[in-house]
Amino acid sequence: MNPQKAGPIALILLGTFMLFITSMLGMHDPIFYKVAVMMSGMGVFSLVAANASLTDPSGVHGGRDTQSVIHDLDLLRLFERQPGGLLSKEMVVRKTGLTPLEAGVRLNTLNIGGLLRAGSNPGGARRFFELSAPLEAAPELRLSGEAYLTIEDLQEIFIAYDYKVSPHKLMVTTGLTWELLSREMKHFREQGIIDVVYIKRPGDSYKQYVLMEAYQRIDTLDLTSRDQINADVKQVLYDEDFLV
Repeated sequence: MNPQKAGPIALILLGTFMLFITSMLGMHDPIFYKVAVMMSGMGVFSLVAANASLTDPSGVHGGRDTQSVIHDLDLLRLFERQPGGLLSKEMVVRKTGLTPLEAGVRLNTLNIGGLLRAGSNPGGARRFFELSAPLEAAPELRLSGEAYLTIEDLQEIFIAYDYKVSPHKLMVTTGLTWELLSREMKHFREQGIIDVVYIKRPGDSYKQYVLMEAYQRIDTLDLTSRDQINADVKQVLYDEDFLV
């Protein structure tokens, strides 16, 4: 059972058990009924919230694979082609075939990732999104072609962009989904290979990944070290169902 659902289900069962006990024992104190009903209600609400939070923006972990409807990079290109560059969730639904829920999750994911920025109309009833930085043409790189970002790919990309890379540049150079890239970059940061900095850069994303000095030269890692780094990140992706 998913741990996010275990707590709410326990609340529901406990509340139901309290109702049963108070009924069997003939306890007429309304406080017991109120507590039991409240616990069950909180459990139901939490379970609904847990199900919503487990919605997978790319469909990797179950449900419809929304990346097969429109890939993250193609979704970003949609903003690039849009006159004025602004799209609402409703406009994305009409242009892509995503459901309103799917479109909302995908847009919010890209917004949180720093690829889109959002604003609303005066009443706040409708949000509009736009690219937070232009999508530049990808340079010619010799990447591995793997379904994930290897350490060799990472170094190649950072060298091409002078050791600082925005989420947009990662997207256009690799063609991978943002969810997978974001998870990889989190892992590489935890391993001390990269860091992330939030800084205002005219014409570029405020979010920049920086390659640590120890990894800036391709020849600084021997084959064994490279293989281990790649094996570790690949295992993380397999364990979390990003790769199958």
